[in-house]
Amino acid sequence: MTPFPDAPPIRLFLSYARQDDVVMDFVGPFAESLRHYAHADRGRALEVFLDRDQIGWGDLVQPVLRAAVRGATAFVPVLTRRYFDRPYCREELFLFHNQAVVDGVRGLLLPVVLLGEDFLTEDNEDLAVRIVRERQHRSVREAWLEGPGSPAWRRTMVALASEVVDAVEAAEQALAAGTPAAPADAAGELDRFSADVSRMAEVAGAVVAEFRTRLGDWSGLLAAATRLRDAGRAFERRAFEVDRVLRVTGASWAFPPELDDVLPGVEALLASTHRLEVSDVPARRTMAVFREGLVALRSGTRVVQTWPELPKPGQ
Repeated sequence: MTPFPDAPPIRLFLSYARQDDVVMDFVGPFAESLRHYAHADRGRALEVFLDRDQIGWGDLVQPVLRAAVRGATAFVPVLTRRYFDRPYCREELFLFHNQAVVDGVRGLLLPVVLLGEDFLTEDNEDLAVRIVRERQHRSVREAWLEGPGSPAWRRTMVALASEVVDAVEAAEQALAAGTPAAPADAAGELDRFSADVSRMAEVAGAVVAEFRTRLGDWSGLLAAATRLRDAGRAFERRAFEVDRVLRVTGASWAFPPELDDVLPGVEALLASTHRLEVSDVPARRTMAVFREGLVALRSGTRVVQTWPELPKPGQ
């Protein structure tokens, strides 16, 4: 597609863990190269948002998120191992993915992997990892190691800029066609999710109680930490699935009181074991599994907390 000279710029939102960029100083050169090559090679101006406040998403206010997807804003998460541990990064990834799927433009999600590609294995059950693998992510590790201006950098950035333009132009056509999302059983899904929340709260409460009574028996507590991790991941996955249903149907769901009680106890336990974790290898092994469960609980809860702001279909 050849754009008109006054065609509006492509809007692109970069999602990344801030602490990564403090050390690696990647995002600025990355954004500037995408801007330049998208225009030089494909004739499309690119407007890159590096800060959540710039685009007005804040805590992902739902009408703005939906408008961004329907306006064909591309979403590029810059992935490292740290990204997957940040609840706000996971929330951005999940909610943008779901809105793009509902609107039939999942190609607007374009993950790039800076570091930590070994984490993205087929057997990794992390929901965020599965989404990234599904989207056939592009590695930018070698380009970053060679540095801006290197042949590896130029090849990678030209290819990625072209992918962004292709994805947005395909999304523009799909959005113009207005393909409706498939119907969904909101009432049934919400009933099942209420039961899922209760089960998760029960497991989390039992695990916290077990840790408090058996603290120090790290090998014995590994099984309890694994139960929390599995329950947290199951809850996060169900929140992700129900979120998509609510985007299609516009159904509402009250925030359950069980969620208000779960996270504080889990987080307090994690804080209380920090000193032991630093000095004890068995403690670190057990608490690493425990922390994986906490990350999933946090990100699933953040998704649920966005539901009161979901706009009705057609808005």
